[in-house]
Amino acid sequence: LYLKVLNFYDRHYNYKWLAKRITGHLDTREDKILRLFHWTHETIKPQPESLPIMDSHVWDVYVRGYGVSDNFHDLFSTLCNYIGADAFFTALYVRDTRSINMSFVRIKRGWVVFDPYNGIYFRNNTGDLATIEEIIEQNCHIVKLSQTDISKAYYEQYIVENLPRIKKFSSKLIRANIQSPINRLR
Repeated sequence: LYLKVLNFYDRHYNYKWLAKRITGHLDTREDKILRLFHWTHETIKPQPESLPIMDSHVWDVYVRGYGVSDNFHDLFSTLCNYIGADAFFTALYVRDTRSINMSFVRIKRGWVVFDPYNGIYFRNNTGDLATIEEIIEQNCHIVKLSQTDISKAYYEQYIVENLPRIKKFSSKLIRANIQSPINRLR
């Protein structure tokens, strides 16, 4: 039990250190969120097929430097919580049971959507981060961090019908939020 608690605190302080190292030079929360998004997409690599899938602590994704889709989302949303931004990720499904993971982060104007695995996010027609409502109303365009064949049409099958309208949010049992000791005790 002692080692488990010690390791938990070690990971907690490492998350704080990493989030500050990545975003410490930035002033606004939105800039920090975007920097964490870019950093996650650029730093973590897709898992090689020859290696077994590892499902362990979020910190291990950073240490390994690679992961599957939900590992990217887990690390990104955890780091967002460490800069004080409510964040979580979930799978969005279409009727034939295919799914994609999407990360949701709260900013002043509402919840915004990211896919750090594919390096995709959305901006509205005025250039701001697109909120869920703007995406549903299709008042947005896709932004890609790297060359990919993925288009806005690919996401539309998941997001137009299945994007959650988040009215009330409780981060008590969200994995990305319970990495800190205080939140875990709550």
